[in-house]
Amino acid sequence: MEEQKRAKSKVFKVLTSQPFILFVFIILVAVVTNSINSKFLTWGTINSILGQAAGLGLVSAGATVLVISGHFDISTGRMLGLAMCAMAIMLNGGMHPVLVSVLGILICVACSVFNGAVSIAFQAPSFVVTLATQNIYYSIALLLTNGYMQTLYGKYRTLASFRIFGVFPLIYLILILGFVSIHVILKHTRTGRHVYAIGTNERAAYISGVNIKLSKLKCFVISGILVGVASMLMLSRINAAQATTGYGMETEAIGAVVIGGSSINGGKGGVVGTFMGVILLSMMSTAINMLHINTFYDTWYMAL
Repeated sequence: MEEQKRAKSKVFKVLTSQPFILFVFIILVAVVTNSINSKFLTWGTINSILGQAAGLGLVSAGATVLVISGHFDISTGRMLGLAMCAMAIMLNGGMHPVLVSVLGILICVACSVFNGAVSIAFQAPSFVVTLATQNIYYSIALLLTNGYMQTLYGKYRTLASFRIFGVFPLIYLILILGFVSIHVILKHTRTGRHVYAIGTNERAAYISGVNIKLSKLKCFVISGILVGVASMLMLSRINAAQATTGYGMETEAIGAVVIGGSSINGGKGGVVGTFMGVILLSMMSTAINMLHINTFYDTWYMAL
């Protein structure tokens, strides 16, 4: 009897969880949209949705760690644009793609660590700090490109075009590995426990022996790495970059995190919900286009 109660409790908890509710909503959106436009559930459309979700998904996974710890980084969009512009310039200059990819990730890590270090050093809210630094990163990108678009003409297409065993796109595997890695870190490592502890009650975490400054910096490092990988995937898909690339992505990323059930006050959340949030946002954007709805309504769901 006791085991049955526990089983029912677990089932009820799953059915009422934010990720499951989002999953049901995703199914409803897909069915309704496909009933109006039968091309919605074709492989081409699904591939487009997942491809769009790849870059946003990795940025959102990193944002999940920050939000759970009680922080926000609203410079990730500008950071991504800077990395993409720098990578495009290096590729056009003849540098090896592998080296360029590593440098692109390092650029994002350096920017993210700078955000965290300034926030920690001056005990300033990360939201305020990154509100300022996003303009710095945007200005650097403008200086590097002189405001012009950097086109690669097919030089960096491997990540976007390669398929494992000729079937499964590599870009999807990278997206999945990104989310799995963050899930493992949050749920099965000391770093993850510290992230939740800091977000729940920073003073209590400090008294418990958690190195607050180091743990916060780790969160920004993790976010920077994922933004760097996202910049690689987006550059490979778009095959061009300019200073404005990635603008607004930080808002979508935080939106996906919050929609996925993470608390903006910190201490609660996970990447499963974030993943569902990313898929939902990408699907809604595609659905609006396929249903020929006025583009001015394209971000209505974000306002909700």
